[in-house]
Amino acid sequence: MCSGDCVNSIFFVLGVINDTLWEYVDFFIILAIGLYLTIKSGFFQVRTIFSPIETFNALRQTVHTSDDDSGIGPFRLYFTSMGGSIGVGNVGGIVAAVSIGGPGGLLWMWVAVFVGMLVKYAEIFLGIKYRVKNKSGGYDGGAMYYLARAFSYKWIPSLFCVLMCIYGTEIYQFKVVQDAIVDAFGIERVVVVGVLLATSIYITVGGVNRLSAVCTVLMPLFLLVYTVVCIYVISKSHVNFGDMFADVFTSAFKGRAAVGGFVGSSFVNTVQQGMSNAVYSGDIGMGYDSVIQSETRISTPSVQARTAMFSLFTDCTICTLTVLLVLSTGQWCAGHAHGFDAVVAALSGHVPYVKHLIALLFGLAGLTTILGYLAVAMKSAKKLSEKGPVIYLTYAICSFILFSFLDQNFARMVMFIAGGIIVLINLIGIFRLRHELRFSR
Repeated sequence: MCSGDCVNSIFFVLGVINDTLWEYVDFFIILAIGLYLTIKSGFFQVRTIFSPIETFNALRQTVHTSDDDSGIGPFRLYFTSMGGSIGVGNVGGIVAAVSIGGPGGLLWMWVAVFVGMLVKYAEIFLGIKYRVKNKSGGYDGGAMYYLARAFSYKWIPSLFCVLMCIYGTEIYQFKVVQDAIVDAFGIERVVVVGVLLATSIYITVGGVNRLSAVCTVLMPLFLLVYTVVCIYVISKSHVNFGDMFADVFTSAFKGRAAVGGFVGSSFVNTVQQGMSNAVYSGDIGMGYDSVIQSETRISTPSVQARTAMFSLFTDCTICTLTVLLVLSTGQWCAGHAHGFDAVVAALSGHVPYVKHLIALLFGLAGLTTILGYLAVAMKSAKKLSEKGPVIYLTYAICSFILFSFLDQNFARMVMFIAGGIIVLINLIGIFRLRHELRFSR
């Protein structure tokens, strides 16, 4: 049996691997590939973001002129994409990033999103290009399919699928959602776990089609309510917005954190906190969107892939509103243990039943993230074996139940390391296939 020192040593090693992957290796590769694609495409993301009507018309025209009814509508997949990215990271992650790295982390988050738009575009473009029709009348595609073209080693796509099964079991989001509901409404944990689990299984076995139907209902509701509430409270705060944004830009290059002393307030840490949170919150380079968006009924990869930029822009908007909320109310430096606590404190006095509202809103957002990654993991398991989905679902159910009542630090660390390796493999594959990308409007 491993002693306490042995366990601590294992955690230390895993922690070093995790930090190296997410804060250095993946971070710099995403930045490098994003900048490369930005220059190669002539700043394609700028031209696309400022032409939303043109993208909308292209989607509508492509759907209307298609003779193939296979797949899912592009607008439903847009909300499904957001369902997988918008969740706990938009509150807990970004508030922690600002508390540790300072207000300047917001600026570096914008930079990461800007270059990350073309990474997401590339994922979806390649995912659709190499997708295949399945027996259900839909499509199977995504990173595991274009990685088979990028590498001569056939075990690499299989490794991606195995790692996605590990990372796709979102025990962290599952635990945060149930904690928020239990704390706000006083419901017994076993009941919350049971309802969440039953809901997750029911929607997941219905595939991306059922998932998209759920996200199309939940995500617009979340986006509308949270945006209105944040703007209302920010407008009521007695703060000089010119000084606040000046502080964001100034601290972006000097560093000024609420916690962490000298190390926490360094320039490098400010950059890492802002950009790494953008990567995590927006699922940049994870391959999630490549699997989801490959289900589209649109056959032109460049048309569907452009929606990824708007999805990531929306995710960034929610993060930005959260940061402005805690900055304008001063809660970013109030020493809260969790990001949710800072947001609740910022809204208190302005919004009735704020604790219940936040628990409900981000409970729904967290649920869509859990469902989205479960669906992607199921597809990954199916790519490995016909019996893969059954085996994976059994593993996921056991993991959700077990870590709802036990310390999940070890499992969460393993999950994040799996995600870090996924990003590394996926980005190398995208770079190897870079000459196949087309940037057309």
